Amino acid sequence: MSSSDRVLNAGVLGATGTVGQRFIVLLSQNPMFRIHSLGASERSSGKPYRSATKWKMSELLPADARDIV
Repeated sequence: MSSSDRVLNAGVLGATGTVGQRFIVLLSQNPMFRIHSLGASERSSGKPYRSATKWKMSELLPADARDIV
C-alpha cells in the first residue's frame, strides 16, 4: 500500500463546539481521514455524538460521526 492510499485515523477535541464541528465536516469530506474519536466536555461523556451536540453547521451531521461515543 502506498502512502497516498493510507487512511489516517483522526480525532477532534472540542467536538461539540462550532470549530470542532467544522473540523468534523472537513475531515468527513476528505478520503485520507477517518473520524476515529471525538472529545468534548464531561457533560457529553457516554453519549453518542448526535445526542451530545447541538449541530450548528449548514451541512448535515456526517453519518460517520453520529454514533461515536
